[in-house]
Amino acid sequence: MAKAKNIVIIAGEESGDINASGVIKAMQDKSPEWKFFGIGGRRLSDAGLELIEHIENMSVMGFAEILMHYNFLKKTFNKMLDEVDKRKPARAILVDYPGFNLRFAKEMKKRNIPVTYFISPQVWAWKENRISTIIECVDQMICIFPFEKSWYKERGVDVHFVGHPLMDKRNPTFGKSEFITKHNIPQNSQIIALMPGSRQQEIDRHLPIMISSIIQLNEKFDIIPILGLAPGVKLSSPIPTNIKIECDKPDEVLRHSKIGLVCSGTISLQAAYYTIPSVVIYRMNPMSWVFTKALSKVKYASMTNLIAEREILPELLQKAATPDNISSRLVKWLSFEEEYCRIKDGLKLVRNKLGSPGCSQRAAQLIFETL
Repeated sequence: MAKAKNIVIIAGEESGDINASGVIKAMQDKSPEWKFFGIGGRRLSDAGLELIEHIENMSVMGFAEILMHYNFLKKTFNKMLDEVDKRKPARAILVDYPGFNLRFAKEMKKRNIPVTYFISPQVWAWKENRISTIIECVDQMICIFPFEKSWYKERGVDVHFVGHPLMDKRNPTFGKSEFITKHNIPQNSQIIALMPGSRQQEIDRHLPIMISSIIQLNEKFDIIPILGLAPGVKLSSPIPTNIKIECDKPDEVLRHSKIGLVCSGTISLQAAYYTIPSVVIYRMNPMSWVFTKALSKVKYASMTNLIAEREILPELLQKAATPDNISSRLVKWLSFEEEYCRIKDGLKLVRNKLGSPGCSQRAAQLIFETL
């Protein structure tokens, strides 16, 4: 009996939704008879994914936060297994989100459903014991960072490096002139991008610190702060009227800025892609921070610095993420052109390590070869 031409996809976070959508679109462009169902967001839905659950309900970060959402996550996990048992997909594509997805991979193994893992769990950074689950339950690993291929290959995993999805970005939605017209910004303004994160808890923790930092910075420099917000997030309190907001295309904020204040995560790598000097901050629940520090094996929090193997972007984490610390670093870049250019040059070197355009097409082809 021929297998059903459907595939289950689990992308539990905003970054996974963005990065996997290009792969699904490439697959559908080549073979539109394939159908996709699972967990994702607006971009995967637009690419053709039938949503069983939306990422806005799934995206939590930290041990304490996961415990608070445990019952919902367990219910969603079981709901997805019910859908798999009913539809009997030919393959599972799991996108990052390891706490959920590695357990899901075990269930796929029990059902003889092969697994492609697109965007590797960062087991090289922490929780290396998860490699045993990957070896046992993941049939194909598709990674997006160059150093991951050798790490997995040494451990006997079928691994492929396709480059980073950032390299597939097309021309900007807005040119600089259109962008400043949209936001009613004077020509030659110095824009600072405020990128607090894609999760609601990240917005709530980071935005007040960012606003306080901007207030300090505005005492010395004439800058235009623009807040980039992922679709669906909510502001828990009003923001100063001088801070403009971009919700439709938040990536455009960083692209057209002089400097950035960004949350650690995918957005810090976008700073490298656009070569925008940025201060990286992150705050989480104190208990989650203790666990994370104890388990982490890497020196840096941001992927930009990990790829560079040195600190290019300053990282201010937990109690170090204060308005005084943040503004002092931003002041240096706005005051000394030589220091600003030094950071930009370092970011260019990181961007050159992200591979060539065509990541989505290469990943789609690798998956098709298994079907």
